[in-house]
Amino acid sequence: MKINKIWMAVAAFCAAMLIGGCSTPLKNTVWVPEKLENQGAVKLIEPVPVWFEINETNMVYGNSGANRFSTVADVDQEKGTLSFRPGATTLMAGPNLGYETKFNETMRAIRSYSISGKTLTVYDENGKVVATFKAGSPDLKKRK
Repeated sequence: MKINKIWMAVAAFCAAMLIGGCSTPLKNTVWVPEKLENQGAVKLIEPVPVWFEINETNMVYGNSGANRFSTVADVDQEKGTLSFRPGATTLMAGPNLGYETKFNETMRAIRSYSISGKTLTVYDENGKVVATFKAGSPDLKKRK
């Protein structure tokens, strides 16, 4: 009898994890763009990791294609709201400036978010999807 109860508890835990407990956290995750809705035919010309990460104090660091940036996120995890304040960026030139422009436009348009598994979907003020991001490796932060 005891063994059956243990297995039932394990099965219940696993089911709960499958139903809703496996989403990646918004903070302390490296988010890599999967699709920018405004991207059109603009692509990364030079393979540079594009990413951003929000830390526990809402500081944001990332690489937008040619430049590194930092800013502050306004986050309400209960309401699912997210926006980014104007911040600082390096001023490098490079072949990915077209993509970087689209990425920065997307980041400025974000007003809310949802996370499903390892996918972050972000929305504008009208609730329209503006981009999807995937959880990436923290090693991306080390590469140029």
